[in-house]
Amino acid sequence: MLKILEMTLKTGIQTTKYPQEPDIAPLDFRGKPEIFPDSCTFCGNCVAVCPSNVIRIKEDNGEMVLVLSYCGCIFCGRCDEVCSGGAIKLTQEYEMASRTKDDLYCIIRRKV
Repeated sequence: MLKILEMTLKTGIQTTKYPQEPDIAPLDFRGKPEIFPDSCTFCGNCVAVCPSNVIRIKEDNGEMVLVLSYCGCIFCGRCDEVCSGGAIKLTQEYEMASRTKDDLYCIIRRKV
C-alpha cells in the first residue's frame, strides 16, 4: 500500500484544470459545424449527405431557410466536405451545453 502511495506522489498531477482553464482541441478535431450565411447557396448538398438528418432547407413566406440542429449532429464532417460554396466549416468548439433546446439551432434565411 505504501509503495503505491509513494509512486503516486512521485508521478504528480496528471489532470488538467479544465473548467477554470479552457482545454484546447487539436487542430484536426471535428467540432461544431459553423455556417457562414453569405457563402450559402442553398444548394442542398449538405442536406443530402447528413447521416443524422439534422440539416433541413425549406421555403417559408418567400424566404429560403436553412436549419441546422446541433441536438442530433454527430460531427461527422460530411456537410463540410460537400459544401460547394464553403459555407460550412467544422470548428474546434466542443462545449455545447445549453439551458434550452432553441439555443442548439443555427438558422439562416435568404429572400428568394
